[in-house]
Amino acid sequence: MVALLPLIGLLAIAGLQVVVTLYLWGVARESARAGARGVQVGAPPDDAVRAALPGSLARVATVHLSTRPDGSHRVRVRVAVPSLAPWIPATAIVGQAESAP
Repeated sequence: MVALLPLIGLLAIAGLQVVVTLYLWGVARESARAGARGVQVGAPPDDAVRAALPGSLARVATVHLSTRPDGSHRVRVRVAVPSLAPWIPATAIVGQAESAP
């Protein structure tokens, strides 16, 4: 049983990393939707995205707005995923949403 404790700890850290990543994916996606809604009403997407993000993420997220030839807009939000252990590589999550012209 004692020999399995390190393995159980590693699995717990890996599981928690998956939970954090999935949470941030949902947050990035929903904030991109808020940015797309902001564009539709004429507001800057950065303000709408940062208002939808939790405090610390609002300062470090990057927002990119692109306009298509048909007049529609795409808002992309990139959020860095914190690494919970040194052996887990640093990644980023991108959420995107589109708005009609």
